[in-house]
Amino acid sequence: MASASIPLNTHAKAQGFSARFVCLTGKTVQGNLHPIRLQLIHNGKIKRYSTKEACTREQWDESTGRVKGRVKGAPQTNMILNSLESRVCGIVDGLVVNKCLSLETFEARYRKPKASEDVLAFMRELELGFIAEDRLSYGRTFRTAAAALSRYNDGKPVPFADLTTKKLEGLEKFLRADCTNGGIASYMRCLRVAVNTAIKEGLMSAEQYPFETNRNKGYSMARLKSRFNPRSLTEQHMDMVKAFPHGDHPHLSDTVRIFLFSYYARGMNFRDVAYLKKADVYDGRIHYRRRKTNDAFSIPVSDTLAEIIEAFAATDTPYLFPILDTKHRSERQQYDRIQKCMKRVNKELKEVAAVLGLDVPLTTYVARHTFATTLKRKGVGIDVISESMGHENVSTTRAYLKRFGSEVLDEADKLL
Repeated sequence: MASASIPLNTHAKAQGFSARFVCLTGKTVQGNLHPIRLQLIHNGKIKRYSTKEACTREQWDESTGRVKGRVKGAPQTNMILNSLESRVCGIVDGLVVNKCLSLETFEARYRKPKASEDVLAFMRELELGFIAEDRLSYGRTFRTAAAALSRYNDGKPVPFADLTTKKLEGLEKFLRADCTNGGIASYMRCLRVAVNTAIKEGLMSAEQYPFETNRNKGYSMARLKSRFNPRSLTEQHMDMVKAFPHGDHPHLSDTVRIFLFSYYARGMNFRDVAYLKKADVYDGRIHYRRRKTNDAFSIPVSDTLAEIIEAFAATDTPYLFPILDTKHRSERQQYDRIQKCMKRVNKELKEVAAVLGLDVPLTTYVARHTFATTLKRKGVGIDVISESMGHENVSTTRAYLKRFGSEVLDEADKLL
């Protein structure tokens, strides 16, 4: 005879969802004791969870789904089962309300009770998931977004029900004290991902969605367009960088060479530059995979690139540049090291700009931007530029170049 069912929401029962405590007499934990499990059934599928309790076959009461009252220790065991029953009913009620009842959504709430109630804890779980997938940068963005929300909420938990349009508008106002539009937009995008994931996992209902959609007048990020407008260097300015006076400023030589390497290597991203190894250079070409997309690239080693590579040849490391070393073994160590070096290089590039009298704030990305716009100025097709830069589609390149189009148009005006 089956044990008594846990009295669930009638809508849950109508969806074929049931729960009960069972004594698994086919398994033994110690001596003649059998484990007591929470058993869920939905659409013919069974899922069981440990209660960490056990009893003998004779001590179990099938009619009540509890240990018989006169058994030693029964009150304590049954109190634990009663508490679990209340928790199960609460989770199922929430999933029914959010219209997403399933064994998978129950699992998410049951295994991580704190994350199922608190947005901050949930974002921490997402962060750890991204880090486990080696998406360290994305994971850390979630950490900073959650930290911003925590500061706004005075360090208190943020229930999913409290993450409303009004809450997001208040957060934006709070962040404006020391954040740019771009920074605020980055945090809001993380929150939107968290909300979408929470709805998928049954932690929020679709009706609670706080962001603007075609059908919902929620929080809008349209006004958060970044004012940051990165610029590329003109050919004249690039010539100045190429002719940098290394003898007068030897402490900036490595930084200038890395900048030029990125430019000549088709705007190679700093992270990809960091991972290049000496063994990647053979048959007169540099062979590598872009870390972001895993696409393979092969770049011919021009005389200029060969000269830059030769300048770092004496380094006692398998890597092409003195950024990573063999001691940086884990993804986390490599990520931290690259971030540290990029920060230093960008700081030194500002000094380079000052030495040369450039009015453009030099960064590692300016090399990538300059490569793209130089090709555009010379009439190279966007499809070719797109493939050179490793963009997954031409529309990305078109949007990328649009940000620097004014300089190109100014030059075109002179031809009229």
